[in-house]
Order: sequence, then C-alpha cells, then structure tokens
Amino acid sequence: MTAAACASEDGPATHEMLRRLRDGDQSAFNVLFQRHSEPLTRFVARMVETRHVAAELVQDVFLRVWSGRAVLDIRGDFHSYLRRAARNRALDWLRREGLHREWEQTAVHETQTVGDVHASDQDRMARMSEALAQTLAAMPERRREVCQLRWREGLGPSAIAERLGVSVKTVESHITLGLKTVRASVFRD
Repeated sequence: MTAAACASEDGPATHEMLRRLRDGDQSAFNVLFQRHSEPLTRFVARMVETRHVAAELVQDVFLRVWSGRAVLDIRGDFHSYLRRAARNRALDWLRREGLHREWEQTAVHETQTVGDVHASDQDRMARMSEALAQTLAAMPERRREVCQLRWREGLGPSAIAERLGVSVKTVESHITLGLKTVRASVFRD
C-alpha cells in the first residue's frame, strides 16, 4: 500500500497503523478496531435498527480486514473504506432478512391454507395442533424456544437473537430446522 493509497484525512498515524496491520501486527489492528468500531456500530445500527446485529456486522467487517490484511489495498481514507464495507454488510443482512421474511410468510400461508377448512375438518385440525405441540415439545430446548418466540410471539430473527443473546445466524438455523421438523411430522401425507 502506498502513501497515496491512504488519503490525508486519516493522517500519518493511520497510515502507519495500516502498514503495521499488513505486516500482521495485532496491536495495530486493536488500535484501529478501538478507534473505528463504535462509530461504525452506531452507523450500522441506524440501518438495521438493532445494536446487537450492528455490532455483529461491524465485527464481521473487522474480521474480514484482519483475514485479508496481507492484501489490504485501500483506495481512499480508512474510515471511508470501513464505512462502505459496513454499509454493504448491513445491506446484505437487510436483503437476507427480507428474503427470510418472505420465506416465512410463504410458510405461514401454507399453514393457513391448511387452516382454511370446513367444520367437518375441525377434528383433523385438532389432531394437527396436537401433533404440532408434540413436535415442538420433542425439539431440543433452544430450537423449541426460538420457534415459539417466532411462531407464537411473532418476533423476527434479530429480535430473537437479541433476546436470547445468540447470533442471528443461529436463530435462522433453528427456525429452518424447526420448520423442516414440523413439515416432516405434522404435514406428512
């Protein structure tokens, strides 16, 4: 990385930290993280509307910086580079969250279609409800908790992650596996 690649807005101290970072200096990385992580977290939190997710996304950006430090080539100032990377991670997360919501709405529609039955099918619905309760009860505790927060309380993955203190990816995994289990046991032919 040349001195021209690091704009004067960051100054010589940041340029030196970036040079040390490229050489694998963990203390330089720590200084850059401490200097930039909080403003980036606030910036991302305004986009994703939850500080917990924002902090994870910013950590992801810094993990990528550390992992790619040997080939780090920043065109412009470091703060702008980080801000752009954090913005892109947040947009990716928002897209994934939107797709996840669409997928869940489709799943809800499928189950509602099953729910649109005549009075003669009420017994069948009662049996399905009981089967669903048994399926939920048989799930591992964390998966059951995640699925109940999602389906009974209507919380989104990020809200569940924040409430349980786990990552959004973990919540999404539990919801996906929970849906597969429910479909396999409740909606089998």
